[in-house]
Amino acid sequence: MDYKELGLKCGLEVHRQLATKHKLFCNCSAAFEDKEPVFDVKRKLRVVAGESGDIDAAAAYEVLKGRTFRYKVYVNESCAVELDEEPPHGMNPEAIETALRIAAMLNCRIPDSIEVMRKTVLDGSAISGFQRTALVGVNGWIETSLGRVGIENVNIEEDASQILKREKHSVTYGLNRLGIPLVEIGTAPDIKTPEQAKEAAEKIGSIIAGSGMARRGIGTIRQDLNVSIKGGTRAEIKGVQELRMIPKIIENEIIRQQSIIKKGKTVQKEVRRAEADGTTSLLRPLSGSARLYPETDVPPIEVTQEIISRAAQTTEKEREIGSRIKFLEGLGFEKEKARQILKGHANDGRIALAERLIGMFQSVEKRLVWGIIAEMPKDIRTRFNSKTENLDDSHFESVIRKLAEKQISKEAVPDILNEFCKSPEKEINDVIKSLGIKTISVDELRKTIRKIIGSHKDVLQRPSPEQALMGLVMQEVRGKIPGDVVMKVLKEELEKKTAG
Repeated sequence: MDYKELGLKCGLEVHRQLATKHKLFCNCSAAFEDKEPVFDVKRKLRVVAGESGDIDAAAAYEVLKGRTFRYKVYVNESCAVELDEEPPHGMNPEAIETALRIAAMLNCRIPDSIEVMRKTVLDGSAISGFQRTALVGVNGWIETSLGRVGIENVNIEEDASQILKREKHSVTYGLNRLGIPLVEIGTAPDIKTPEQAKEAAEKIGSIIAGSGMARRGIGTIRQDLNVSIKGGTRAEIKGVQELRMIPKIIENEIIRQQSIIKKGKTVQKEVRRAEADGTTSLLRPLSGSARLYPETDVPPIEVTQEIISRAAQTTEKEREIGSRIKFLEGLGFEKEKARQILKGHANDGRIALAERLIGMFQSVEKRLVWGIIAEMPKDIRTRFNSKTENLDDSHFESVIRKLAEKQISKEAVPDILNEFCKSPEKEINDVIKSLGIKTISVDELRKTIRKIIGSHKDVLQRPSPEQALMGLVMQEVRGKIPGDVVMKVLKEELEKKTAG
């Protein structure tokens, strides 16, 4: 598809639960540990005119369904606040600070005060009929491979109730999820292609995870898509769970709107549900613009310079962590493995040293530098029972320098480092001399290999003779020339024998 010709406009709303101890407006636990509800309540949705005197079209549509809503109440994870029988308590400070940190990481401007609003919710997932939300950041941005995507807003809000059962005329919800802190991030309609939408969602998800307060697991994160094309109108597609489905869902929405336009009909403003196969289904008409109004039970919260400074400091730390993860990914580690590596405090210094030495000695393979610094000391400790705590940065630098100068092979490194463990004051040239380490040329290697082949002609009849001969050759040349060179020359000599 030519998305520019189609006039594609696409924006994202990314929602992620925060791993706080308590809910956003009460002290109920947010742990999801209560297994059984203690009782349930039943409610009906009724529609009234707003301050403008108009009835919202989406609200009227929901009322016509005539559904009954049942809510399961849990002893430690729901209270009178969730039941809309008691005003909300003060906003959870841990959730506020986390949301501000995420906003700062998204390059947003932080408001002077946080003012809680009520946002109309029509599907029964909030007993009150609204969701409390507060703006914590505006006018931010992220970079993608196709250019910058604006971040229009970052909000901290309470999550909705969890659907337990859906029937024709009723829906049953669990109140244990209602009120869990949720960060909502809305982008500008800057996304140019379906693949860029996926990339932007991944980037935003990674930034939220970088806050250290993101919940994991099914139901803790979702993406909503806003999609329109030339001649069509905005459709809000809710509940996209899997990132890999984003491009397919956008493409299907384009096709849906195209087919309506080709028939000469008007594309309606709708909220649609993302289905598992990448299609969408109608939920309700799109709500009107006047669906936000002030929450009078929660006073505004002043955003002090101290709070902003604390968020900025943490942001800088998280950006540093992100940079280190990117560095480790560049070494071939999967993202989760990179995060595990970062958990060890000792790895902070190792990563900084590896970055420095990789920059200094670019002829040495990156992963080898990391292996020498971060992995080899453990092997030396196991093999030789050596005091690897005697190793410092200068020892690793001198070894990698010799590798870059091709004065030693990588096979000699463990023996050299082990010698440094025993005598850390020694110079590397003295260590190399004391160990009798010297390099040999490829011609010398070839002579050694021919000699060994001549002494073990019976091995040539085996299916993979190079495997058996490799060990014999390495006994002679270990530490004097790289093993990959040994295998290459060995195969060449065996091919000559076979051809002869």
